Amino acid sequence: MIIIGLTGGIGSGKSTVSSYLQSLGIPVFDADASSRAAVKKGSACLRKIVDFFGPECLLETGELNRPWVADRVFHDRKLLKQYEKIVQDQVRADRQRFLEEQRAKGAQAVVLDVPLLIECGWYTEVDCVWLVSVPREMQIRRAMQRDHSPEETVTARIDAQMSLADKKRYADVVIDNSGTLEHTKEQAAEELRKLGIATEKKNR
Repeated sequence: MIIIGLTGGIGSGKSTVSSYLQSLGIPVFDADASSRAAVKKGSACLRKIVDFFGPECLLETGELNRPWVADRVFHDRKLLKQYEKIVQDQVRADRQRFLEEQRAKGAQAVVLDVPLLIECGWYTEVDCVWLVSVPREMQIRRAMQRDHSPEETVTARIDAQMSLADKKRYADVVIDNSGTLEHTKEQAAEELRKLGIATEKKNR
C-alpha cells in the first residue's frame, strides 16, 4: 500500500487536492477532521487542553473556544507546540486505525492529508510527500477570503508555521495550485500515474 503524505500551508489549496484524490476513489485520512473530533465536548483530549489553558478556553456550552485558543497559540510558538502535542497524540491514534483498516481492505494507496505533516515528523512515515504550493500573496488572500479574517490574523498564522519554501525541501512532489483547477488536477493525476496508482474516475 502506497502512503502519500499531502501537506500545504493555510490557504494553499491542500483541501482542493485532497478532495480531488478522494473523488478518484483513493481513501483519505483528514487530520484536520480528526483534530476537530479530538477536542469535542467531553473528550479526554479536551480535558487535557483545559488543564493546560485553564477553564477560560471553554465556551459557556462546554465546547472549545477555538478563536480564543487560536489567538494565543498563533502568537506564541511555544504554546503552539504544546497545544499541538496534546491534539496530535489523539490524531496519531486515529491515523493508525485508518491505515490498519485500509490495509485490511487491500487498498493500493491512501492519502494522509496533514497540514503539519513535516513539522510533526510524519513525513518520515510516508512513501512520498506532496506539497501544495502557491505564492505567499495568494496564500494570504485566499485564507482571508475563506476564513473572513483580517490580514494581520492570517499573516500571524502563516508566520507561526513552517513556510512553504522550507517545506519544499522535504517534498517529493510540489503541486502548483496558483493556476486553474484543471491544471491542479492534471498535476495530481500525472503524479498518480507515475506511482502506478489506478483510479476509479478519469481525470477531466
